Amino acid sequence: MGEYLNPANLLTSSTLACGFLALILATEGELGWAAAAVGTAAGLDILDGVAARPLAGGGGGFGANLHSLADLLSFGAAPALALYLSVLQEIPIAGIAACLAFVVCGAWRLARFRLVKCPGRFVGLPIPPAGIAVVLLAALGPPAGLALAATLALTLLMVSDLPFPTSSPLDGRTPVDDQPLE
Repeated sequence: MGEYLNPANLLTSSTLACGFLALILATEGELGWAAAAVGTAAGLDILDGVAARPLAGGGGGFGANLHSLADLLSFGAAPALALYLSVLQEIPIAGIAACLAFVVCGAWRLARFRLVKCPGRFVGLPIPPAGIAVVLLAALGPPAGLALAATLALTLLMVSDLPFPTSSPLDGRTPVDDQPLE
């Protein structure tokens, strides 16, 4: 297990912990704090990328898999639950469907990420900004119809083929891809 202990994986584990904390806070009705936990996860997500750069190309897929799991919880499940509990429960069937679609499409986006390499851009909206937008909707509490429309739009953008720019020196790959850079 010691070979997996490195700064990047510890930061990714902290991202995962923030996502779980956001779930608890959302169920307690503390939507502002849940949004803050997701925001903290976003900051840690950036830091784990910086910490993982020296590890790129080595160590197998552990870091990449852990990173995807942390992203799915922190930027998929936690924001979706917060949004459902805040406003989308007013329209239960559509609200559940939209939140479920958000989580599933976020997972598809994460799974596709390692397969699609496009220099200088991401294909589809990355899950962290989508999750931040959804948890902010939860904290702000807009009308249910507006929240539903925004969630569906973000969901579709994640699985779209639209290009989104990246400033990463890794050309759209996370450093935890554990694949050598060409």
